[in-house]
Amino acid sequence: MNESSGGFAKVVAIVIVAVLVIGAVVYFTSDVYRTKMDSAMNQYARWTPENIAKDPINYLNFCESEANKALLQLKASEIAIAQKRGELDAMSKEAANKIKVGERALTELKSAYSTAASAKTWPVVWQGQNRDEDWTKRQIVSFHRQVEAQKTLNQKIGSGIRTLDVQVTKVQEARAETEQQLTEIKTGRELLKVQQITDDLTKRFASIKAVLQTTVAVAGESTATVTLDQLAAQQVTTVDDSEFNAIMAK
Repeated sequence: MNESSGGFAKVVAIVIVAVLVIGAVVYFTSDVYRTKMDSAMNQYARWTPENIAKDPINYLNFCESEANKALLQLKASEIAIAQKRGELDAMSKEAANKIKVGERALTELKSAYSTAASAKTWPVVWQGQNRDEDWTKRQIVSFHRQVEAQKTLNQKIGSGIRTLDVQVTKVQEARAETEQQLTEIKTGRELLKVQQITDDLTKRFASIKAVLQTTVAVAGESTATVTLDQLAAQQVTTVDDSEFNAIMAK
């Protein structure tokens, strides 16, 4: 990995955040999606308190159908989020290992360079091979850039993981709410067997619709998979003396 990893990591973070709000974006950019959403909202709008009172059984049937569809979407979202989190966890461990290895190599090479420069005893022996001063300087800069790129990548991965954790909490809360509404629907059916529709029941049924509209919206959010391509290493051919001196000063 090299310093261009920073740009790649930034893309990863942007994509992860973008998929969490893609539902809203797609609504305004996709005629098909907007039509489906508008149709669904029209279905909800049709169930006014008056219509609920006129046809409570079909209203509860409608709510049950919507709740079950939302549960399926929410379960799928949980699985997708868990898979993506696993990928990011693996990337984080890999980056942490590269940082550890790179920092150790950088420390060894900086020490070898300082000793040889003071004693003017070039070349130095590193990894079983003789290395002249120019090669050693280039390699120190290269190692430093790679380590910094891995640190940047790991920070972005951590941000992505935190974003996914927030999203999975939203999904779990929506599932709990939806399951509660299914219980309310079941209870409502039992109440309808023993009494006529009342104002209290109408209000209670209307609250089911309000909660379901929220949970269905959460269920509709996408959790698209982000492809994480490996970056090709770039050969460092020149060394900026000011950059090298700053590294050696650390």
